Amino acid sequence: MALLFFLVLVALAWGLGALLLWPRTRRIGAVLPWLGGALALGVVACLAWGFVGILRHADWQALSNAQAVHRLFGDGTLWFIGTGWPLLDRVANIYLSLDVALTLLALCAATLRGWVFWAGVAERRRQARVRRGR
Repeated sequence: MALLFFLVLVALAWGLGALLLWPRTRRIGAVLPWLGGALALGVVACLAWGFVGILRHADWQALSNAQAVHRLFGDGTLWFIGTGWPLLDRVANIYLSLDVALTLLALCAATLRGWVFWAGVAERRRQARVRRGR
């Protein structure tokens, strides 16, 4: 289930850029670069936390996804339920063992890429309206 939740988060982060297509929500679209920047700062903070662990304890101290989810939601959450498919469960376990920084990096990239993609779509629509108005 962890992989499914991660993919849904990435799709939502990418899809936020679609707010640029509706005239009433275009101002909200200006928040997307700031959101991407905040996620990038989260990546830097996670990496800095890991390096501080190396300097203090001679061990990487950054949180894994499993540790973060366990601290946020406790035992028995849907994140840790297996699918019953051994290969998919192995991939989900690999994802859960990765650092939170990689998840934040993926969300940052999806947010910024979605913003660029949807801004391009909005601009093409605007240009098409201008051409039709001539």
